[in-house]
Amino acid sequence: MSVVQAARRLVEQRTTHPVVSVYLDLDPERFATAPARASQIRSLIDGARREVDRDDTLSHDDLIALREDLEQIRRYLLSREPPFQGARALAIFCSGRDELFEVVQISRPVEGRVVIGRTAYIEPLILAAQERRWCVALVSRRDARILTGQPDKLEERERLKENVHGQHDQGGWSQANYQRSVEQDAETHFRHVTEALHRRWRSERFDKLALGGPQEVVARVEALLHDDLRSRLIGRRVEVDVSTATDDHVRAAISTLVDECEREREREALDQLAAGLGSGGRAAGGPEDTLEALGERRVQTLLLENGVDRPGGRCPTCGLLRLETHGRCPADGTELEEVEHLREAVVEASLAQDAEVLVVQRYPDLGPHQGIAALLRF
Repeated sequence: MSVVQAARRLVEQRTTHPVVSVYLDLDPERFATAPARASQIRSLIDGARREVDRDDTLSHDDLIALREDLEQIRRYLLSREPPFQGARALAIFCSGRDELFEVVQISRPVEGRVVIGRTAYIEPLILAAQERRWCVALVSRRDARILTGQPDKLEERERLKENVHGQHDQGGWSQANYQRSVEQDAETHFRHVTEALHRRWRSERFDKLALGGPQEVVARVEALLHDDLRSRLIGRRVEVDVSTATDDHVRAAISTLVDECEREREREALDQLAAGLGSGGRAAGGPEDTLEALGERRVQTLLLENGVDRPGGRCPTCGLLRLETHGRCPADGTELEEVEHLREAVVEASLAQDAEVLVVQRYPDLGPHQGIAALLRF
C-alpha cells in the first residue's frame, strides 16, 4: 500500500474517539541504532503522556484510553516488530476504542512528534508522498542497467547484457554485411531495454524516467519507448558512466534533475492557477473560496504554502469546513466544532474527494492568496 493510499484509508476510517498519531524519525545519522531509537521513543511517549495528564478538557474515559494507547505504542516501538529497515521515518496511528492501529513506513525523514486529535494527523504522509518514484535506465550498445525508487534511494533492479558483436576493420562487402549485423544486434538490444522498462512501469508505476548513456544510444532508445513512458521521460541525460557508476553515483547525478522537475511541477500548477483565476475558470484562491470548492467537491489539486495554518470550524454532521470557529453549519444547521489546525482538515477533505495535495515550496505565488488555493474539476 502506498503512503497516499494509507492516508486516504485513515481519512475514510471514521473515528469517534481521540486518535494518537506518532511520527518517529529514523534518520540514519542520528537514529540508526536501537538505543538511539529507544531514547527518542521514550522521550516522545513520555512527553505526550504528560500533555494528556495536564489536559483538563478530557473526559475520564478518554484520559484512560489515551494512556492505554500511548502505552501500546511504546511497547510496540520498543519490540522487534516495527518495520524500521528501509524506512526514513515511521508513522503509527492508534485509537484502541475505535480498533485502529496502523503503521506506515515513510521514505523521507520526518520530525519526531506526537499529535492527539479527533482524527489521524496525516499531513506528513502527504509531504512524503510528494516525492515521486523514479526510474533510471543506463544504456550502452551492449549493456543496460535499470534502477528504480525514490530519488535518494534508487537501487538497481535489473541488468541486461546482450551478445552484440564488436566492429572490425576488414574492407569490402564483408565489412558492410558485418556492420549491418552489428546494427541489427544493437537495435534488438535497445528493443529489449524498452520492453523491460515498460514491464517495470506496469509493475511499479514510476512517475519519472531518465536515460543515461552515449547520446546516440539514448536517442535510439528514446525513439523506441512505449507511449506510456514518453510522458514520463525527462529531457536531460543522466551524466554517469554506464558500466562503472555505483547506485550512489546515480543518486548524486539525478539530484539536480529531480529539483528541476519539482520546480517545473510547481510552476505548471501555479501557472494553471493564475490562468484559472484570471478567466474566472477552474481555480479558487484564498481560504474562503477554497473551502467553498472543497464543500462542493470540486477540488482537483489543493495548493498549500509551506507552514500556513489557522483555526477554523467543521460541521460534525456533514464535514463542511468554515473559517469561523463557532456558529452553525449553513448546510444543515448543526453547531460547528472548532478545528485547531484548519490546514490538516483541508488536507483530509481533499483526500476524501481523491484530490491531489501539492505543497508549494519553491515559489511565493500563494502569498496573495493567504497560502491556499485550488485547481478545480469544474
